[in-house]
Amino acid sequence: MKTKVIFFGNEQLAQGIKPKTILFDKLHNSDEFEICAVLLTNPNHRKPYAIEKAAKAANIPVYFSKNNDEIMEIIAQYDAPVAVLASFGKIIPERIINAFPCGIINIHPSMLPKYRGTTPIESALLNGDTETGVSVMRLAKAMDAGNTFAQEIVKIETGDTKQSLYEKLATAGAERLLEVLPGIVAKNAPETAQNDAEATFTTQLSKDLSELKPAEKAAQTLYNEVRAYAGFPKSKLELLGIPCVITSAHVADTAATEIDQKCADGKYLVIDRLIPENSKEMDAKSFLNGHKK
Repeated sequence: MKTKVIFFGNEQLAQGIKPKTILFDKLHNSDEFEICAVLLTNPNHRKPYAIEKAAKAANIPVYFSKNNDEIMEIIAQYDAPVAVLASFGKIIPERIINAFPCGIINIHPSMLPKYRGTTPIESALLNGDTETGVSVMRLAKAMDAGNTFAQEIVKIETGDTKQSLYEKLATAGAERLLEVLPGIVAKNAPETAQNDAEATFTTQLSKDLSELKPAEKAAQTLYNEVRAYAGFPKSKLELLGIPCVITSAHVADTAATEIDQKCADGKYLVIDRLIPENSKEMDAKSFLNGHKK
């Protein structure tokens, strides 16, 4: 008989990405575990979550929780010893954590205690890191401070976008989760306490960050922003008098076209792809052909 698991969250491990059901699918297709319910927090989302559609296709009940009492009532309907959480978007109080004999297991996309908080993927890209990682951890009262069961370093390649890095981290997290979850349920999985003195914390992104400032920043810094802010809050420039969102760029010593931006360090942010206002995404050549006077 499979072990029942309640799944908390929509797997949106970064802002502005297109979430996939990587963790959900791994758990759902495993030989040892059965997802008996999915809990989400926003019934007014403008379109169904990917995980909502996947759960309904698998005949798994989906609940939108309104408050903690309601969550406790949902949990009481199932005899699940453990829950898995991936981007729930709401603080989980101890009484809900303690409602599961084996706790709630969180998938966090960083090498904890580094990058605790809500934007670890974006922070790694913004800082120009060459590697990050994923942690399978026990949910605790303090944010991202629980013991870890498993971690895996993930390389950040030059061409990685926020979307591709999210997918790599979610895949690594799903694989590590399935390795350690049997031991967690059996209550014999080794746990490692985090060193709080080494903790670093991320901050929320806001629309105020979207303006690219070539005159003030180095080209590499702006390239990191384009990757980290993809989807939200986006990276914006006015090109040929037209407000644009920059979706892809790279750093070079010389400009390739007249829309490339000379930066504070003398290097150029070369615009590869963009979305002009009231238009679809296109490459730089198409933009120039259509808008150059």
